[in-house]
Amino acid sequence: MAHNFLSFNSADFYYPSSIHPVLKNIRFDAHPGWTGIVGENGSGKSTLLLLAAGILEPSEGSIQRPEPIVYCPQRTDDLPGSWEDFFYSGDNEAGKFMDLLQIGYDWPYRWESLSHGERKRLQLALALWETPAMLAVDEPTNHLDRDAKILIANALEGYGGIGLLVSHDRTLLDRLCGSCLFLDGGSAVLRPGGVSRGLAEDEREQLEQKRNRQQIVSERNRLAAEADSRRRLAESAKNRMSKRNVDKNDRDTKGKINMARLTGKDAVGTNLYKRMENRIGRLDRDLSAHTVRHERPTGITLTGTTARGDRLFTLPGERITLSPEKFLLIPELTMEPRDRIALTGPNGSGKSTLINRIIASIPGQIPFLVVPQEITMEESRNILEQVLGEEEKNKGEILSRFSRLGSDPRSLLQSALPSPGEIRKLLIARGVFQNPALIIMDEPTNHLDLPSIQLLETTLQESAAALLLVSHDDAFLDRLARKEWALRPVTGGGELVTLDRDGTYN
Repeated sequence: MAHNFLSFNSADFYYPSSIHPVLKNIRFDAHPGWTGIVGENGSGKSTLLLLAAGILEPSEGSIQRPEPIVYCPQRTDDLPGSWEDFFYSGDNEAGKFMDLLQIGYDWPYRWESLSHGERKRLQLALALWETPAMLAVDEPTNHLDRDAKILIANALEGYGGIGLLVSHDRTLLDRLCGSCLFLDGGSAVLRPGGVSRGLAEDEREQLEQKRNRQQIVSERNRLAAEADSRRRLAESAKNRMSKRNVDKNDRDTKGKINMARLTGKDAVGTNLYKRMENRIGRLDRDLSAHTVRHERPTGITLTGTTARGDRLFTLPGERITLSPEKFLLIPELTMEPRDRIALTGPNGSGKSTLINRIIASIPGQIPFLVVPQEITMEESRNILEQVLGEEEKNKGEILSRFSRLGSDPRSLLQSALPSPGEIRKLLIARGVFQNPALIIMDEPTNHLDLPSIQLLETTLQESAAALLLVSHDDAFLDRLARKEWALRPVTGGGELVTLDRDGTYN
C-alpha cells in the first residue's frame, strides 16, 4: 500500500563491518514539502537518505515509504539511464526543466567533458521531470557557481512532493526547508524551520544543558563536602558512644552512653550522613540524564615547506581546446613559492582542465599535495585501504588528524566506503607526511560541513606551502588567497586574466 508520507519507526542501521549502529532509534515523519537532513561529515546523512529511498533497509525497526521515489546521489560519475526518455519525449515539462536549469541538447553526448555542476543540473532535471511522490537529493549544490545554485534552488522550490535534502548549503536549506532533521552520534532530532533556526535552537538547548549540568555538579560537590564532614562527625560521635575506652568504674559516663543509645541520639550523625548520600545518589542520576554533547579536540598543523628558488612551475601560454566548439586561452603562468592563488570561473569554463595541465608541469623535485574535486568510489576505497595498511604509528597519527578535522574515525573504520567529505579529510590528514611545498585543492569545501571548512581554513592559513585553490566559496578564498587567476568568457570560449584578490588587474 502506497503512503503519502514517509515514516521512520524506531529504525536502526548497521553496516556489516560496524560494531555500533550508524543510526539508532530514528523516529520522524515527513510530509509534502522539503525536510533538510543536517549533520557532520560521517554522521549518517547519506545512509539515512538511502534508507528513506528504499535502497537500504533498516537493521531493526521499520520505514513506511510513498511511491514512486527518485534518489539523486552526490556522485555524478554516470549519465542517468532515463536521459533518452527525457530528451526525446517532446513534452512541455521536459522543455520547462531544460529551460529552468539551462541544459544543452548536446550534454548527454559529451557527458565526460561536462563539469560536475553541469552533470548535477541534468541529473536533477531528469529527477524532477519524473514527478515522483518523494525526491531524495544528496548535496545538489556542490560543484555549482553562484548562478547555478540559484537555478537549482528555483527548480527544487517548485517540487510539490515529499522532499528530503542532504546539504551543507545554509542558503538552500533556509530557503526550501520547513523542517530539518539534525543527526549527531547516530541519533536524530527533528526541528521546525530552516537550518539557521534549528542550529540556533540547538545552541540554546546545549547552553541550557550545560548550565543545568553545572548547577547539579556544584550542588553535588557541596553535598559531597558536607557529607564528608558529617561522616567524620558521625565517626567521632560513634567513638564517644563506645564503652571500650571507658573506665569500668565510671558509671556516670556509662549511664550517659546508655541514655543516648536509648533515645537514639547516638544515631543522629549517621542518619544525616546517610540522607546526604541518598541526595548525592539522586544528583548522580540527574547528571546521567543531563548529557552534554562531547566536543572532540580539533585543528591540525599542515606545516608544509617553502620551496627554494624563485618559482614552483611555469606553464607556457596556449589555447586549450575544451570541446570542438570551446577553448580556453591562457597567458604564460608562473607560480612562486609564497603565492596564494585563487582560480575562479563559472562551471564548465575549464578550471579542472587547467589544474591538470598545471600538475603535469610541476618539476619532480617539488613536493606537492593535490585534493581533487571528484574522487571516484574506487579511488576512495583505495585511499582508505592505503591508510589502513600503514604502520600502526603512522595510521594512528593520520586517524588522529582526521578526528581533529571534525570527523569520528570509528565511522570511517565501520564504513565500506568513506563519504566524499571524509575522503577529503583523509587526504589532508595523510598529506601532513608529505611536507608539501605546494597545495592544490579543487573545490575543497565541497562535501565539508561548516565547522570542517573553518578548520581547513585555519590549517591552510598556518601552512608555509604555496596554495592554488579552485572554489566558488568567496568567503573561503577571501581568507586565504592574495592573487586570482580568473577565467572570463569571450566569444567561443574563455580567457584567463591575472588579478590581485581585490579585483585589480595584475
